[in-house]
Amino acid sequence: MGFWTVDPWVVRRRGKTTYVERQETRTGSSLRQPYMRVFAALLLLLLNVIVHQTNPVGLSHAAAYIPLYGTAFNFLCRSTLQDDTSSTNAARVIAAMVSLVLGAILARLVVFPALHESWTMFSAGHASFRVVETKAADGHVQPATYRHVSGVANDGKAFRHEVHIGSSSQGSWAVMLVITPLVMVVAASIYNCFVPSTLAVTGVVNVSYAQLYPSVRGISLVFNALVLFAVLDTMLQDSNRCDAVYGGWMQALRTHLWRHHACRIVCFWLYTAGAITFAVHGLPGFSTWCKELFEHAPDHLLHESWRAFLSGLVVVLHLVVLVQDWDFPTMATVRGIYLPGLTTECLALHVGRRCVVLTGKWLVASLTLWMLPLDMWVFGHQLNYEAASYGQVTDPVTHRILSITNATWLAERACGVHCYTIPMNATGLSTAPTVGRHFGWPVFDQMPAVYITLIALFLFFRLAWTEDSRFMVAVHMQGVKATTYSAQLQSSALTAIASDALRQLASIKHLYALRKHVDGVCITLAMLGLLLMLFQLHSIWEVDVVFGHAKYPRNALSAPGQTYSVVILVSTLVLASQLVTRTQLTLQIAKLRHQVPACATLWRHPATRFTLAAELVANLWIVPPFITGFAELDEFQFDASTCTLPMLRLDGGCYYRLRYPVETLGLVMLVRLYWIVRLVRNHSGFYGQRVDFLGSLHNVSTDSPLWHFRAIFHHRPVFAFLFCTLVTWLATAAGVSVMERSIPSALDSDLTSSWLIVVTMATVGYGDYFARTRGGRFLTVMGGIIGGTIVISMLTSLFMGSLQTTFGEERVLYVVRYKRWQKARLDAAVNLIKAAWRRHKLEKANKSTHSADRALFKYMQKVRELRLGAITDGDDVVGKVREWKSESVVPLLVAAHAKRTAVLDDLEAKVQRVGSLVTTIESLVLAKTKKKMTVS
Repeated sequence: MGFWTVDPWVVRRRGKTTYVERQETRTGSSLRQPYMRVFAALLLLLLNVIVHQTNPVGLSHAAAYIPLYGTAFNFLCRSTLQDDTSSTNAARVIAAMVSLVLGAILARLVVFPALHESWTMFSAGHASFRVVETKAADGHVQPATYRHVSGVANDGKAFRHEVHIGSSSQGSWAVMLVITPLVMVVAASIYNCFVPSTLAVTGVVNVSYAQLYPSVRGISLVFNALVLFAVLDTMLQDSNRCDAVYGGWMQALRTHLWRHHACRIVCFWLYTAGAITFAVHGLPGFSTWCKELFEHAPDHLLHESWRAFLSGLVVVLHLVVLVQDWDFPTMATVRGIYLPGLTTECLALHVGRRCVVLTGKWLVASLTLWMLPLDMWVFGHQLNYEAASYGQVTDPVTHRILSITNATWLAERACGVHCYTIPMNATGLSTAPTVGRHFGWPVFDQMPAVYITLIALFLFFRLAWTEDSRFMVAVHMQGVKATTYSAQLQSSALTAIASDALRQLASIKHLYALRKHVDGVCITLAMLGLLLMLFQLHSIWEVDVVFGHAKYPRNALSAPGQTYSVVILVSTLVLASQLVTRTQLTLQIAKLRHQVPACATLWRHPATRFTLAAELVANLWIVPPFITGFAELDEFQFDASTCTLPMLRLDGGCYYRLRYPVETLGLVMLVRLYWIVRLVRNHSGFYGQRVDFLGSLHNVSTDSPLWHFRAIFHHRPVFAFLFCTLVTWLATAAGVSVMERSIPSALDSDLTSSWLIVVTMATVGYGDYFARTRGGRFLTVMGGIIGGTIVISMLTSLFMGSLQTTFGEERVLYVVRYKRWQKARLDAAVNLIKAAWRRHKLEKANKSTHSADRALFKYMQKVRELRLGAITDGDDVVGKVREWKSESVVPLLVAAHAKRTAVLDDLEAKVQRVGSLVTTIESLVLAKTKKKMTVS
């Protein structure tokens, strides 16, 4: 199992949006297993029921607010208000109709063509817009209806089928349904700037949530039930891929039952009728039963964090169902796969020469796309929920949400969208209990719902971009080179051993690239779990501060931070599976490089087994969900007769009473920071198949982290220094902040603890803040002092290394010093002659020569020193210049002399040959002359 890995041995045709082949990533392969698709659709149905039944907004008697479509509807169809006039009403309707037409034109002629050029999802396999490809048949030209498509799926299994291309504007209606309301909302916002606030267009409709939600529950149930059936129906009809790709999945059911259209159609309409019947008649009774059930168990009601998390999970599952389609992201309709309950692949409406086509895949996807805005609307209700925003109050004892049933009273106290002026001490209100509780915890406890939604969106767009069949030069060229390389391997010029060696080398290169991808996934998951653990501890601390050490409700379902634990658990399990995959790839590489025997396995090779076990222990350490509580311990400080708060006097000494949540044990997850070393190694430029090959030639272990650290610090010292400093600083600051939160301390703030660690690492130590608990002191010593000492040593080495001159700079400096030495030597020689001549003049005049002798000996000593080439700093300038001369200039002179000698020797040889030729010619002429004389 890997992420984003695309098979490189496929050559793509040069058509930007032409759907001619399909490649599946390993992530898509893992998600698109048949049982995974059924499980995701079934889980989506169950979670939708739970979310809608436990949503307290569904029992609110306040006016419903629908952000996008409600605003567009009110802009066009709102009833006449009290302050409305005929002119304002007409202006609003005209503006709404103009914006409606403009939005449709903009969506169809601007937005959709741009999407058509970018994704095959909106092109139906056509390279051109609005033009259907043609082919010759019976001498006539008619539109092409199908196109052959080849692809690979489920880890490289090949398949081939035909897809429908009868429409050149696939998905245009979906784009118009999204863009047109947006344009109308923008127009409504502009309209609101020119009218009084009493006439402003909003998304508030004249229906309460309590009146609207039964329909919402019923529609959601029916649509999600149809999604489940459509997923099953599509897979059971696609026998080609079920047999070729997924090992004959459900072969008996497909062969004996589903291949008969009558059985399939009857099952669909019976299933649909049953879902609609239950939604109309059974769902109200089911809602009443759920409400009565929770009446007797109010402690198990979901609070706002769980409701937001489940609502976000529903949105995530909608995206997963779309991604799991076997033809994602093209949404192509495969030939022979009919619409649920029908015997046709597409619904077509011919209007003159044009044809409006509703393809099967877009009809199935529309069920999900239509439900996605509705579930996002529900998700918005739960995220940062406030009871007063929906005309509700909270019981101060049980924290149960109560809905105010007097709609008239609410309407009188409405102050805007999601705004009601409800007195704090309101009594005598008519209320009804809901199935939910509200604790008023900080919004930080609800953030996992946002995190999983952002992750799902990233995966959705990343898979859509990676698996799209657009033409990309890099992939195209890679495929061409791969095909050419495969043809070269089959050449008869290569021996069997050479061909096997080249294939083995290509496999090693591919495995290295795949392991690098898996490393990236592991690093992402490890860091995600670590950050979520720190966020979880911060959330628990915030809730503990807000509630003032009050006890939480009696069950673990109502404890803070549990949604974080669920996400951490899932990410850790995926990380463990990826870790096993990485170890298997490492073992395969070692086999191909003959470092381990070919019969070695994952659990029978001692070194591999130990490494995998150690990494699993380091990465699987988490605090599981629903294990909650606090641990209290008394930490001794010193002996004293009196103690100041917050210390307590126990057994003749002063103690801190520390109170840590069980989730604090998750700090062990800081061990996962070793993954950052692999991240730096993978992107350092010193890691890969070629580097390992060179290392094996020179007996260097290029897999060693120490070797990579040396290489990076040698070539990129600034990056290595900043990387080590930031990791040590931030990790230590986070740990110290967590350990100090159990007592009133300034270090419970992340910024303050960061300040303490940075001044400790810099060996400054102002003393304005210090750790009080033993855990905080231990982390300060380990990270702030020991880590800081290492970082400062690196900084010193970096600074001293920056002062070292390069080879070229040394040459410049020595040449300058050599010229300065030459000048000083000449000046000293002149001064020596001058001093000697002056002494000679004084001696000849019978005058005292003491000063002249001192000057003479002074300059003699200076000339002697300069003659030896010594200067004040002790460098042998003359020797260094002579060395460079012998290293660079002398070889050039020798080479020039040898070349000149060779040229002269060549010329001399040519002259000798010419001379011998002249001698030969003269001898021939002389012989000929003698012969003529003899004849005459």
